[in-house]
Amino acid sequence: MLLTQTKQCANCPWKVNRDLSKIPDYNRENHEALQRTIADPSLDLLEQLADSNVAMGCHYSTDEKILECVGWIYHQIRNNNLLLRLVLMRSGQIKDLEVDGEQRATFAETLKD
Repeated sequence: MLLTQTKQCANCPWKVNRDLSKIPDYNRENHEALQRTIADPSLDLLEQLADSNVAMGCHYSTDEKILECVGWIYHQIRNNNLLLRLVLMRSGQIKDLEVDGEQRATFAETLKD
């Protein structure tokens, strides 16, 4: 797996200093549904791997081009998403990830304005 982008966008919901109203076509219900993309550290490795194909896409994705959410990746590699960490280490792109500013610590915080 190679990432299509490695820099966090300006209106990423993971950034503390962002405005949800500036996210193109923002939909709160769709945002809340992304809870399923968050790794559960209470699961053992095999349980985590069983549901490993779920990722959060960037809000700038289109039907033609899916972009990964760099804020989500940054959060997940630090919070027990072991498969994602291994995939990024293997691709060599883990060193290229760039986030912009203070980040929210939990998914629930991304829903706050």
